Amino acid sequence: MNACRIITLDVGNSAADIGLFEDANLITTDFLPSSADSVERICLIAERWHQENELEHVMIASVVPALGDLLAVQIEQRLRKIPIMVEDIKTQLLPLRVDRPETVGVDRIVNCYAAVHLYGSPAVVISLGTATTFEAISADGRYIGGAIAPGVNISLEALTRRAALLPPIDLHEKPERIIGKNTVEHMKSGIFFGTVSMIEGMARRMKSIVGDQAKVIATGGMSSIFAQEGVFDVHEPFLTLKGLELIHRHRCPSRD
Repeated sequence: MNACRIITLDVGNSAADIGLFEDANLITTDFLPSSADSVERICLIAERWHQENELEHVMIASVVPALGDLLAVQIEQRLRKIPIMVEDIKTQLLPLRVDRPETVGVDRIVNCYAAVHLYGSPAVVISLGTATTFEAISADGRYIGGAIAPGVNISLEALTRRAALLPPIDLHEKPERIIGKNTVEHMKSGIFFGTVSMIEGMARRMKSIVGDQAKVIATGGMSSIFAQEGVFDVHEPFLTLKGLELIHRHRCPSRD
């Protein structure tokens, strides 16, 4: 039996992740800004992987509809593969016990699907990206809702935009101390440790509803700097890519 090789594409508001899987194993990844300017580079990566590996399918989850549609057209033309747009089947992936299931972001649903199948339920799934999102999954594997807060970088941008004396800064690592000694340290401490406290508090409150045995699973581009704070049970930076592979494995018929 030939190996099954697929490409998974997670197109977010700030970044696009692309992964190559072979028989459920993540072989390699790449990361690009999420913009129309990146479409050509993404297609070149996909073409190279296709030439080297003879791909079976391309799975796309995009929260930027115009960009996702553009990628789908380009990939179909250049790889001669019709991409599977997970947006079209997202409400079929797991029970969504919310008011309007169709409005839940496809990335959030894919993350929950991955969490249930990789780590079990109940679970609390946290994604730290453009926004910081929290998802609650019940013991019987139902998505019962969540919460959305500003992401780390959005919070920093809002501070510097609305407060005239606060300088623009980046946050790429844990601050040295919680009690800062200058303005930049104050800002970094407030954002970093404030986010840690938010994660702790939201996870605790959600676990009190879905079950104290729930695992707290984290993903997203900003999750790595919080991974050593003891607020996650699982840190999986490629949860969305792995969720897309799982969806392909469970729902797409094998060519063999």
